[in-house]
Amino acid sequence: MVGSVRTGNDEPPALQVYRIVAGAIARGAFGAGSRLPPERELSSRVGVSRATLRVALRALADDGLVEARQGRGWHVTAMVEEGEEMPLSFTEIAAARDLRASAEVLEQDTRTATIDEAEQLGVAPGSEVFCLDRLRKLDDVPIALASARLPVNLVAAATPLDYTNASLYAALRERCDVHPVRASYVLQAKGVTGREAELLGLDEGESVLVGDYRCFDQLDRTFEIGRITYRGDRYRFRANLRDRRASLPRAVRTRETLSGTKRVG
Repeated sequence: MVGSVRTGNDEPPALQVYRIVAGAIARGAFGAGSRLPPERELSSRVGVSRATLRVALRALADDGLVEARQGRGWHVTAMVEEGEEMPLSFTEIAAARDLRASAEVLEQDTRTATIDEAEQLGVAPGSEVFCLDRLRKLDDVPIALASARLPVNLVAAATPLDYTNASLYAALRERCDVHPVRASYVLQAKGVTGREAELLGLDEGESVLVGDYRCFDQLDRTFEIGRITYRGDRYRFRANLRDRRASLPRAVRTRETLSGTKRVG
């Protein structure tokens, strides 16, 4: 059971429904990728009209928890969402969403750095780099292809691990005293081809989002460079844009209360 709306509650009914469904997802009552009950059934179970239910479902969709699939109802989202907070590993992002992260390791070895890699990582030409290429999954659903390059002189203790389920960033913190602090990130869209399309379960030419990144640790050293290719339908990036020449107003409303007011974005 997902619970029901309580009359006499100070919270608007749609907000109560939002919390009920979000809580059910967090508890695993609805797994990633699973279909929610039909709107008529779900509205009856929680005790609201379908119009009120749809307000809550749209808000859940805005926050990346559910998605509407044409002709197939509402489904729990299997999606990675990143923003402006501190760098998180794929595993940490998944855990925050109550999803299980796993990987198919495509390559894991050490080799001599290319000239470009050595320059970006700030190491001498000919230095060794740790190469880790993985197909990343959430609850066994393919999400992204990740290709990482790290200087062996910083991460040697983390190179032998099995990264099918292990978190690279957790290993860096625990074994190497390397703590991710910030990252530069360039994201662009393209059409997927070849082996990438096959691994991600896409047709040739379907959209993917490709992020090239460079990560820095607590000493502001570059400890990782890489590329991650996301399925376009399973990744969302949030950012706040503002004119730094202008001061922010004293109070900024960042989200609606689900009582029918207009969302400020």
